[in-house]
Amino acid sequence: MTEQTLNGMWQYRIGKGKYTPVRVPFSRLPVGQSACFRTFDLDRTKERVFLKFEGITYGARVLLNDKILGEMLPYSEYVFEITDTVLEKDNRLLVELEDIHLPFGPSEGWENYGGIIRNVSLLYADTAYIEDVFFHCELQNAYRDATFWVELAAHADPDDVYRVELHQGEQTLLSYTQQVCETSAPHALQGVDLWSPDDPRLYELQVSLLHRGAVVDAVIRRVGFREFRCERHRFLLNGAPLFLKGVCKHEMIGDSGHTPTVAQIEEDLRRIKEIGCNFVRLVHYPHCKETLDIADRLGLMVSEEPGLWWSDTADPAVSRGSLEVLRRTVLRDRNHPCVVFWLCFNECRFTEQFLLDSARVCRENDPTRPVSGANCMSNEDTLKYYNLCGFDFYTMHPYAQSFKRSAEAAAMLYDKPLMFTEWGGHFVYDNPKLIGEFIGAMMQLYRANSDEGALAGAAFWCWAELNDFNRSAPACHDGVLKEGLMTSDRRPNMILAPFCKAWEKAEHPALPADAAYAQYDAHALAGKTPLCCCSEKSDDARLMVDAELPLPLALSRMRPRKLVVGPILQTNGEPGLSSAPWVLFDQTVLEFSGCANTDTVTLIGAVSVGKGYPVAGKYGEAAALLTVESADGGRETFELCNGVDFTTVFATLSSSRIDPIAENATRFGTFGYNKNYENYILNRLDLKLSREAKVTRVILSSLARGYDLLVYGVYL
Repeated sequence: MTEQTLNGMWQYRIGKGKYTPVRVPFSRLPVGQSACFRTFDLDRTKERVFLKFEGITYGARVLLNDKILGEMLPYSEYVFEITDTVLEKDNRLLVELEDIHLPFGPSEGWENYGGIIRNVSLLYADTAYIEDVFFHCELQNAYRDATFWVELAAHADPDDVYRVELHQGEQTLLSYTQQVCETSAPHALQGVDLWSPDDPRLYELQVSLLHRGAVVDAVIRRVGFREFRCERHRFLLNGAPLFLKGVCKHEMIGDSGHTPTVAQIEEDLRRIKEIGCNFVRLVHYPHCKETLDIADRLGLMVSEEPGLWWSDTADPAVSRGSLEVLRRTVLRDRNHPCVVFWLCFNECRFTEQFLLDSARVCRENDPTRPVSGANCMSNEDTLKYYNLCGFDFYTMHPYAQSFKRSAEAAAMLYDKPLMFTEWGGHFVYDNPKLIGEFIGAMMQLYRANSDEGALAGAAFWCWAELNDFNRSAPACHDGVLKEGLMTSDRRPNMILAPFCKAWEKAEHPALPADAAYAQYDAHALAGKTPLCCCSEKSDDARLMVDAELPLPLALSRMRPRKLVVGPILQTNGEPGLSSAPWVLFDQTVLEFSGCANTDTVTLIGAVSVGKGYPVAGKYGEAAALLTVESADGGRETFELCNGVDFTTVFATLSSSRIDPIAENATRFGTFGYNKNYENYILNRLDLKLSREAKVTRVILSSLARGYDLLVYGVYL
């Protein structure tokens, strides 16, 4: 199909008022009944013409040349065939909107916005065209190989032919043809690159439809090979257990309503990834499809839901509408590897029939993903109804001033994974101590992995403040829900730093003395004055060691490996020696301040977690500058070079120990946590000044990409 956009200037009126210009897509505060119209001409000739809406809020009726095409529910993609209605010129397209008085759509849980919120376009097709593509796979042979299916639907003759190609970059990995009348067969692929938050590998699936030997339609989908499943107490991604560490994110950014820019969406998701999250719960309605594209590319797992919040699912209009939105969402987004499960509702009183119907809708249209619902009902009702309808994992929203309710839920809901699909709220947004207690207790449950209590994941409520005029203090102040890690205009809120630090502490607690080994020469620092890191971004520069942190490629020749602890040193309290190092990466600047007379500056570290001799990088390549400033205005600069001044931090390469040596550095120590591959070295680099001076500041700045230099301390 080819496409002609109908975005741009339309005419808009409220009720029976005068028409004024509006630019589609748009969001605006609810007005009740309104209408938009525009005229258009066809810009090409094809056998068939379709009209596509990617989303409105909250209900709409569509008319073309005074003929009713149909009605639309919120957030969802609708396609109307208009071949017999459209004219070559002067077509009048009218959309009648309702954004207040509807049983399903508007919600009291967040500020509502009506409008034509997403793209509108014309689609041109030949007689034969592709209707749907569904890619799914099974991973085999220790997740090295895959069998995949491409299920296809088309409006075509039975003897028309599909051509299916799978590409990775410029390489065509697989190409085959099948007749339209044939059932899709499985196909095997060896040596697949898996999609994961650490390494979100994507492939390009191209499907062409040949009618009488000529290509008449083609679609391209970005797909990924990954497996997400439930096993006892945990979620498994590609066979490995992982804790879903996430946030709940609304689509609104400031007053954007449901029309944030793509750049704003990407900035949000990038920042969520940067604070260490691997999951985003897209609340509480389907977000625009660009959000899914970005999550695929960045490596963020997401979930989706149909738009319910304390809704009466016993009302047929509510249940019927939400099931249809859920169905359309599953069909739109089931090819995205970032979507790991579907949530059928949010905080609704259980209606047995609705739970059964919603689970059925998900599984009929996508049998490959787990299904659940975001829930705040009692543990007893959760246990009963989640098993009755066959949900794959439990959920709970344990808002409280202590962890007691959370622990009780974990103890009762133990026969399948339990996820806190919301936690936090006004109880913790100004209470760093409580947020730390919750995070620490949640990680203890995850590690326990026991029938006595376990937890598979948690999504913090919420990512950013949003407009909400329905709640009182302490949740809301002046119409703003004050429970976000970020403000509504995306400035860090006071809870963000405690949130990040609490996760760092919970995920990487100090190991018992007998669980690690460390030998280093602390006596070499005797008589030296430690400097304090005074960089404004010093906390951001700390090494955020992740349980899923991959080894550099050169260090994993034989098989993929994951670091459990990373290069975190047990310091035994030596002054100025940091256990979690600062990281000097691309464009980072670190500043250390102090005051002492000296002719030598000592850098503890002189190692790299990225490139570093002899593992990677070019010998002698400059990676960083170290600048020394003195009280009398003196300034000296040292260029730090690979293999000359620093080495790799790793003491093992694949199956062998190695001995990284730098020309100017000396070995300060060795340490590690798993002698199979968690072995590290630490260097000491003494930089001789041209004269003795009262040194007040040392500045480190990056010169080359890929050299993530670790700094454990600077001494005078």
